[in-house]
Amino acid sequence: MPEFPPAFHAVIRAIDGFTDATGKLVSLAMLYILVALGYEAFSRYLLNAPTNWAPETSIMANGAAFMLGCGYALLKRAHVRTDLFWNRYSGRKQGAIDLVSYLLLFFPAMLALVWIGVDDVWYSFRIGEVSALTPLGAVMWPFRAALPLAAALLIVQGVSETLKSWYAVRTGREYEHREGAEL
Repeated sequence: MPEFPPAFHAVIRAIDGFTDATGKLVSLAMLYILVALGYEAFSRYLLNAPTNWAPETSIMANGAAFMLGCGYALLKRAHVRTDLFWNRYSGRKQGAIDLVSYLLLFFPAMLALVWIGVDDVWYSFRIGEVSALTPLGAVMWPFRAALPLAAALLIVQGVSETLKSWYAVRTGREYEHREGAEL
């Protein structure tokens, strides 16, 4: 069987590198949450002056980070998979199941989330939607933008995973991505 062209491996490495970088960037939101809630605790309990922004913005940052980190979780295989029967299948069968699942289920669902999400963001922006949870009245469209952006990041990583599935179908073995290795 002919070997896969170098461009095949280069695309996977580029996408995986992009997803790894975005996942690490998104994780910085946790630092914001730590600082904001730490300040809230200090202000509330030591100064008796609670904020109206820290809890709400922390909830928004956590929700956005959770969604935006889904592509990174896909890269690291941290999503839930039912392994009850999976390990009994050959590498080719696993690759075929993944390939069909990505093409028929994953990509259509993610494209729908992008489509619906962008419409929701635009509507929120157009009406000037603000949060009603606190007097802060945070602008909502940036928070709402996390959903279509997360779906777009999942689509990007899904391309890499689809290529890896194709590799498994053709070779009968799982694609092994080694950091910095020339494949």
